Amino acid sequence: MKKILLVTLVITLFACTKKTADTPQVEIPERLEISPASSSIAIGANQTYSLKFYNSFGLPATTPTDITWTSANEAIATVTSNGTAKGISSGQVTITARYKSTTATSLLTVVSSDTGLATIVITPSDLHEIRLNETSPLMAMGKTNAGTTVNGLVFNWSVTNSNIATITNAGIVTGLAYGTTNITASANNIQSPALMLQVIRRGSFTGSGSTGMAKLKIENGVLKLQTSADFSVSTGAPDLRIYLGNNNNNINGALEVASLNQRNGAQSWNLAATVSITQYRYAIVWCKQFGGTYGVADFGN
Repeated sequence: MKKILLVTLVITLFACTKKTADTPQVEIPERLEISPASSSIAIGANQTYSLKFYNSFGLPATTPTDITWTSANEAIATVTSNGTAKGISSGQVTITARYKSTTATSLLTVVSSDTGLATIVITPSDLHEIRLNETSPLMAMGKTNAGTTVNGLVFNWSVTNSNIATITNAGIVTGLAYGTTNITASANNIQSPALMLQVIRRGSFTGSGSTGMAKLKIENGVLKLQTSADFSVSTGAPDLRIYLGNNNNNINGALEVASLNQRNGAQSWNLAATVSITQYRYAIVWCKQFGGTYGVADFGN
């Protein structure tokens, strides 16, 4: 009996061992992020910035030490080699951190009093995603250097790429084409930091206990496939991979994106520059070793 159990265990472990190599990761340009993206200080006061660095796989990495800092107008604010800006006179200026060909920028407003308009924030304040032909409202709010709300402002809205999206005077944005564009709101010569707007494709996973959502989006010029935080595949099948394809029950002609090393939660994979956002209709969870679909998300036509 013990021998039978041992043989069964060995066979089971052998069957569940991955037999195929992982898909190589796609490399992308390195990236810097600066914080805060927008701030205000009084004349003579300082603002110190922090940076996050993302490597060629889009993963957080050690921030390089050879960062170059510049102020677009040193009559308004100066900035030291370690990223500390000082207010010189009233106005708004862009502070830039540069590493090789990678840059990150922040808007700094220098004020002479705490009662006037100092910053403008857009809600949502970070990334905003909509689908093609979808409309969505944005809101803007002005703040003083002391953090109180400035009432009665009339905001001017702008979009950097009107082929991707348009925005009305009331802040209603409409997605026109897949891609990324920046939106800003301004009033009284003060501008908000850019809101990144992405027009995306998305679909919900179904089949074999799969839940959650898949998204295709263009971010910083890179096409990405992502799963949502509530993504889950309940099956115990080995060697699960995620594919992009045009058949919902097989991987004929499909693109293998990555090994599904995590069976739940938010994940992100960079796609090669040769892949377009409209090229595939489905995200497919597939067992490469034995075959079989374990979840499909339909992005629609």
